[in-house]
Amino acid sequence: MSFPLDVLTPESWVEVAESDPIALLNDHAHCELKAASTAHSLIAKNPGYTELAQALAEVVIEEMEHFRIVLDRLEARGGALSEQSENAYAAALHKRSAATRKSLVLDRLVIAHLIEARSLERFHLLAHHASDPDLRTLFAELLPSEAAHQGMYAKFARKLFERESADARIAALRAIESEVMLSLAPGPTVHSGFPSGAFESAR
Repeated sequence: MSFPLDVLTPESWVEVAESDPIALLNDHAHCELKAASTAHSLIAKNPGYTELAQALAEVVIEEMEHFRIVLDRLEARGGALSEQSENAYAAALHKRSAATRKSLVLDRLVIAHLIEARSLERFHLLAHHASDPDLRTLFAELLPSEAAHQGMYAKFARKLFERESADARIAALRAIESEVMLSLAPGPTVHSGFPSGAFESAR
């Protein structure tokens, strides 16, 4: 499977992620909530894009279904959902994009695409390399939807804006996403940094 990212996570990240399954599942549950919130916000703030709204309505439903699934897994392991905290990865992407953006809507679509793409890459690693069979099963089940979501955001970025402009913005924000990933510390969260600064170039 290929991923629309400039740098790829090494397999060694899986060991870091599995070091605290409760923390990983808690973080992922919040990621699902934030993904639903992002889709909901895009609908509410851009009601004129009716086709986008229809697609995003399905995303909201799917993300909340995934939240329930992950919450069940978390509680089955004796964990509990924590209060929501800022996602440093997503916050940095939005902050870095603001300095050069020309369209807020385009950037929000592209950033959502990149966040879903990074999640997809991490889910794929967990589905294929986690030592915990329950984690392997969970993330394998979530892979198809994650792949569809990242593709949908990129599709609408190109459909609603001039394709050349959209592709240029995707390329620019992909480079920023790589820099953000390289700045983060590793840990048992979906969007944590690379172990010991290790990464693989996708180019």
